[in-house]
Amino acid sequence: MSEKYNIEELIIRFLQQDINEEELHYLESWLEEDAEHRSYFFGLKSISDSSRRSFFSKEEVNEASWQRMLARIEKHQEEESLDKSKSRTRDLWSLCIKYAAIIILALGTGWGIHEFQREIQLDEAEMEIVYNEIHVPKGGRANTILLSDGSKVVLNVATTFRYPTCFNDENRQVHLDGEAYFEVAKNTERPFVVKLGKQDITVLGTTFNVQAYSSDSISEVTLLSGRIQLNAFNEQGAAMSCMYLKPNQKAISDNATGSVSLQETNASLSNAWINGEYKFKDEPFASIIKRLENYYNVKIHLEDKRLEQIRYTGTFSLNQDILDVFQIIDYEKKLTFTQVKKDIFIKVPVL
Repeated sequence: MSEKYNIEELIIRFLQQDINEEELHYLESWLEEDAEHRSYFFGLKSISDSSRRSFFSKEEVNEASWQRMLARIEKHQEEESLDKSKSRTRDLWSLCIKYAAIIILALGTGWGIHEFQREIQLDEAEMEIVYNEIHVPKGGRANTILLSDGSKVVLNVATTFRYPTCFNDENRQVHLDGEAYFEVAKNTERPFVVKLGKQDITVLGTTFNVQAYSSDSISEVTLLSGRIQLNAFNEQGAAMSCMYLKPNQKAISDNATGSVSLQETNASLSNAWINGEYKFKDEPFASIIKRLENYYNVKIHLEDKRLEQIRYTGTFSLNQDILDVFQIIDYEKKLTFTQVKKDIFIKVPVL
């Protein structure tokens, strides 16, 4: 691959969540080229994660802290030296040390999204796992995450996603509250598990969309490719349902009872949002309203509750103003829309 971008600067911008779509594709291609590229990337990422822990002073990285960080890097380097290409790996880690200070200073300016991590002590292994937790707020924009196994996750608005900085040797487990699109790297020895509020999704390598907000009464899982296993639980945590999904199937789970219904669907409708669109087919107005409230960070008030049952089929761009979106939905001009700051009132005109 030609050096179109400075890869170190690109990684730093990715860690700062200041990267555009073209740059992200370039970074993904670079990571796929070589295992050493991935090792280098996640080495830098580990440093950036560490910089936000108590391991460092909040004010300034002093000499003692710097030496502790170097010791950790050297320990990681020794573990990697078993690889046949250890000389090149050593060069990569030298660059890693060089850019570590830049990353620490860059992260010190603050992240554009609400991200933090917690540490969990594992008594059995006497080791420390660092978890990242990312929250994309209402009114935000989709956020793309690259996981340590090469999997890609795109988070929609009003979504919280929790994942380890590096997966262990036994499994790959993440937690989701909200909506996300997954492209899971295949690994038959380590299943990938998405933990929802009342469901577990187990995959080996596939693409799927999940809409599972803890505040909603139902959760939806739509499979685009591959195969997944869905386990559903009731409010008491008892296992109630287990099924396998095929492409173009959608599982709708009742979060209270644990019951699951399976539907055939056009799976491409479920993840149109990652390309800046919402696509609906015979969708009730109530469901559309929830999506619009999250995306535009508004509160929508219906004068007549019967409006919730209006069904809509169509597409609109997420770049449009919300009142323009409503005009598209109300193509027959039967409703009136009034916006007062973050409140939108929808009424049926009196004839």
